[in-house]
Amino acid sequence: MKHDLENSVGELTRLAELGQIFARHGLKNLGSLFGVMPVSEKEPDTEDLRPASVVALLRDVGPVGIKLGQLLATRSDLFTQPWISAFGTLHDQVEPLPFDKIEPVIVSAWGSDWECEFAAFERNPIASASIAQTYVATLLDGSETIVKVRRPGMAPRIEADMRLLTRLAGLAERRSSDIARYRPVQFLQTFAKNLAREMDLAAEARACERIGGYLEMLGVKTPAIHWQLTGMTINVQEALVGKPASRPPATGQGDNARFAKRYADAVLRMILLNGEFHGDPHPGNVFWMEGNQVGFIDFGSVGFLSGARRQEIVRLIFAIANDQIDKVADLLLDWAGNPLVDRAQLAMDLDELIEEFRGTALAGIEFSAIFDRVFGLLREYRLVLPPDLAILLRTLLTAEGFVRSLAPDYNIAEETKPIVMQLFAERFSIGAARDHLAKVRSGLLDFSASLPELIENVASVARSGTIQVSIDPASLNHLTREEDRSTPVKGPVVAALIVSAALLADQSLLLAGIVLAFAGIALIPRWN
Repeated sequence: MKHDLENSVGELTRLAELGQIFARHGLKNLGSLFGVMPVSEKEPDTEDLRPASVVALLRDVGPVGIKLGQLLATRSDLFTQPWISAFGTLHDQVEPLPFDKIEPVIVSAWGSDWECEFAAFERNPIASASIAQTYVATLLDGSETIVKVRRPGMAPRIEADMRLLTRLAGLAERRSSDIARYRPVQFLQTFAKNLAREMDLAAEARACERIGGYLEMLGVKTPAIHWQLTGMTINVQEALVGKPASRPPATGQGDNARFAKRYADAVLRMILLNGEFHGDPHPGNVFWMEGNQVGFIDFGSVGFLSGARRQEIVRLIFAIANDQIDKVADLLLDWAGNPLVDRAQLAMDLDELIEEFRGTALAGIEFSAIFDRVFGLLREYRLVLPPDLAILLRTLLTAEGFVRSLAPDYNIAEETKPIVMQLFAERFSIGAARDHLAKVRSGLLDFSASLPELIENVASVARSGTIQVSIDPASLNHLTREEDRSTPVKGPVVAALIVSAALLADQSLLLAGIVLAFAGIALIPRWN
């Protein structure tokens, strides 16, 4: 009870601080939406928001505000270029804490005799960010390491800020239909989960090992983790030998092109084939090693693409390739949560966009040009991408920008082709078909369990002559599509029932016979 009371008092104090920050930057309208300023009788107007004021506010909010701004800088689906540029000025470099403020964290993790683990430990940090400070050290066996130490007191403050901001976002959703459309609560919940993962330095080390295991098969290097010294507040990892790609060695164009190809191949395969990938592969997190070998460091930001999401991407590619614009529109709307939009106009705009690139050789296509057009369309219809796709697009844009800076003539889209073909092969492999068949069979067995209830419902319909129908209003727009009105369903239904009967035959001849009977009924012409 006492702990809850302290939390409540702390949140009220922080709420007052946030109110002062909003007022200081002239953002009272935005503050009233989020419940940190007095509420006006009419819905507050947010049209007069200026990027510079919002960025200054985020900077004053502290580490959570800076991290949030950095994430918003990647959301071109939500913001126009002036906003993206403004958010991009929020750098996660802060004044380093003196070592005597950091050392208690080290003592808590390793004990007071921690220096016995090292032959040398440089007490001046080589980097200082909002969450952690980074040092170089040499182990007793001569291994050169990078030591990352979480800044003291960060975890409780960040957790408290995230709880409060998520609660305020829920209030803003209820007060503003415009804000609700962007689902800020869902956005902040995902942001909080990723931030918690970044706060856990052992989680970063585990991600480095998992993704590193895949990259090793591609000849790409990641740091080895010294687990005996790694925990939530500290991680110790191998210092890679080479140069950060932000300061590339003086090489010829041939070396640049080879390094760019290896880097692009690693990024694309991580995303499309592995499903877990480095979420921020900018040049500062990439090492240029001997023999043009690629190395990745800093796995604090990680992206995930589920198998289902990767299959959706395959469906999207197929739909675009086959000019199935309605399916492209359906998938985008599904990703955005099926908001109410002019679907017919969206399909026309998508068709026009795809037409611009139709027939263009891959070597002539730039991801950045496509994404710029797609993001503009998403903003126009106020369609919000799921967070996993947003980090995917950020990663692709970061990769393409870096590759083009090294080798202007290199085209990352061309590199994608064999990887996508491998993804297609995985989707349509015999193993995938077998897995799908097993799911179908499992579903049919579940269906068999509900047959008695189904038969009773059919009997009820026969006795009463009426059928109760429930319609989802959000799905009505699908009924207006010409292909839905004209596509015959009897043939596919009968075929499905016959195949189902064949699958069920070795389980129950009686059940298979019932399913075949339904197939026969489906073939009977309708009475007029």
